[in-house]
Amino acid sequence: MAIVVVIEFPDSSIEEYEQVFEAGGQAMLDQPKRRHHLCYRTGDTGFVVVNVWEDEAAFGEFGDVIGPAMAEVGLTANPQVFPVHEYIGADGVRQG
Repeated sequence: MAIVVVIEFPDSSIEEYEQVFEAGGQAMLDQPKRRHHLCYRTGDTGFVVVNVWEDEAAFGEFGDVIGPAMAEVGLTANPQVFPVHEYIGADGVRQG
């Protein structure tokens, strides 16, 4: 079952977000089981990351990549994980 993972970083900078990608390298991008990734700022400081994964196991495997990269930058996360009820893509097809 697909899941959505929401991680809030209320007191972190968007530069730190970019540093995590630098620290994690290409492995941060090479995630075929990650369906979508979104990051948005929440004001002068802070940002939120939202990912949709094929399943919890795929997200768990990503921990081996994201964990060390975040530790290198000094960020900690408290992810919230929710089951996806439905997804509608640009093609208008409903997927559950």
